[in-house]
Amino acid sequence: MSIHRCSLRTRPLIGTVAVAALALIFTTSCSVEESLAPPYCTGGSSLIAAQSVPTARLLPCFGGLPEGWSFSTVMIDQSGTMVRLDSDRAGDDAATLRFEGSCDVRGAVSVPSAFEDVQHYEAIDQLQPRFRARSYLRFDGGCVTWFFDFDQGASTTESVAIGDALVFFTRKEINDGLRQTFLDEDL
Repeated sequence: MSIHRCSLRTRPLIGTVAVAALALIFTTSCSVEESLAPPYCTGGSSLIAAQSVPTARLLPCFGGLPEGWSFSTVMIDQSGTMVRLDSDRAGDDAATLRFEGSCDVRGAVSVPSAFEDVQHYEAIDQLQPRFRARSYLRFDGGCVTWFFDFDQGASTTESVAIGDALVFFTRKEINDGLRQTFLDEDL
């Protein structure tokens, strides 16, 4: 299985749409391993992630990160997208986000969702001495799963802070943006 990773700099979404779409066309058949830029909503990375889960109606990205959080790893391939985040309070690889076509929520409890048309589930595996938990956001054709594994003594509220940084665009919004630039293609 090849991992496709391409560098994208943060630019306005409209300007990046064409570049990201062209990058998709040229990178889908090669095997490249380099670092990807963080998946900020303004950087076009959600466009690349769109192809990792072509069934998903919603596409995740980050509006920004809370203070103390940074991206560690971004990997995109045909099975989905994985983003690991470090925290100066919760530790290295304290949070991992997986964007896939589906997820198994067995053992999790349904909780109110902050997003329309998204089912939210939570599972706390351990509170002390380290916080370990999973959070699932399920929607038509896709799922975002958060895995939290905090250093001993880190506050569980850090999971809320990083979770609140996640934003969703509909695939239709992305496709409409592509059409407004000059491309007549759907992702």
